Amino acid sequence: MTDDHGSERQCWVRELVRQHQSPLIRYARSIVREEHAARDVVQDTFLQLCKQSPQDLSGREVAWLFRVCHNTALNRLRKERRMTHNTETVQSAEIVSDASAAAQTGEDNECVLRLIGGLPDNQQKVIRLRFHAGLAYREISEATGLSVTNVGYLLHTALGKLREQMQSLDA
Repeated sequence: MTDDHGSERQCWVRELVRQHQSPLIRYARSIVREEHAARDVVQDTFLQLCKQSPQDLSGREVAWLFRVCHNTALNRLRKERRMTHNTETVQSAEIVSDASAAAQTGEDNECVLRLIGGLPDNQQKVIRLRFHAGLAYREISEATGLSVTNVGYLLHTALGKLREQMQSLDA
């Protein structure tokens, strides 16, 4: 890419940012309902624009920007919903775990460890990183190479299996 071509591309991006940043932020805010999140969505939209060729979008820039902004905002909402749900599930499990831990005997602890040992390896790993090491979802994600969403799913699934197994033992 020549410097002249790169300079033209930068001018193209700057002009689109100048013309459409404010309307895109208003649009994103109407979806995500928060100023900071809306600005993040618009920033991601413009970062994606930087990967596009002006020739490929010629005449369709505005439609492209709003479509990408819309999709990015919806993806953010979906991710936040999953994270909120998974965090609430884990927090409730931690509360139950903390209350139970005070009353548990060594035998109960061995039973729980045995049940955890019966889970698939990836579920055992995230359970241990979360409850033994106290890592956050993002830290578990970095440690395992899994996505944050996958970490939440594995924790949710593992806790559900453990809950079922413990209930069947109590019955």
